[in-house]
Amino acid sequence: MLTLFRWLASTHFSIALNQSQWAFAIIEIVHLLALSVSGGAILYFDLRMLGWSFRSQPEAQVARALLPLAGLGMLAMTVSGFLMVASGPVRYYYNPAFRLKMYLFIVALLFHFAVQWKVSRGDKEGSVRTVARLAAVISLLLWFSIGVAGRAIGFV
Repeated sequence: MLTLFRWLASTHFSIALNQSQWAFAIIEIVHLLALSVSGGAILYFDLRMLGWSFRSQPEAQVARALLPLAGLGMLAMTVSGFLMVASGPVRYYYNPAFRLKMYLFIVALLFHFAVQWKVSRGDKEGSVRTVARLAAVISLLLWFSIGVAGRAIGFV
């Protein structure tokens, strides 16, 4: 992986991002806006799974409605996150908080979308309440941990 990060650091694209006065700030704004879209969709879905919001709507309906928002937000966050890393790849490679965030991101992404996709395909309401609540709590903890790791990147 280090070879890949070093190669990225040597590209004209990465050098231009690194030398730009405004590029990182603009990319970070896009990253945070995408975070608010996907984070909001994920939070609403998890709150519905906990039974704390959208109680009048079936879980499957809420999951289907929020899936595109969460997906588009994640796509925008992934692209903007890649651009942020491209502005200083080797620095990110050696940052333990960045590595932790990426590991957590992969786990959270797979876990959340597997749960949300499964729920969006279901028709029965409340058949496995305890499992749904546990999944929502795990999802919230994973995404919160990603946020903490993300904030730590600048301090490590």
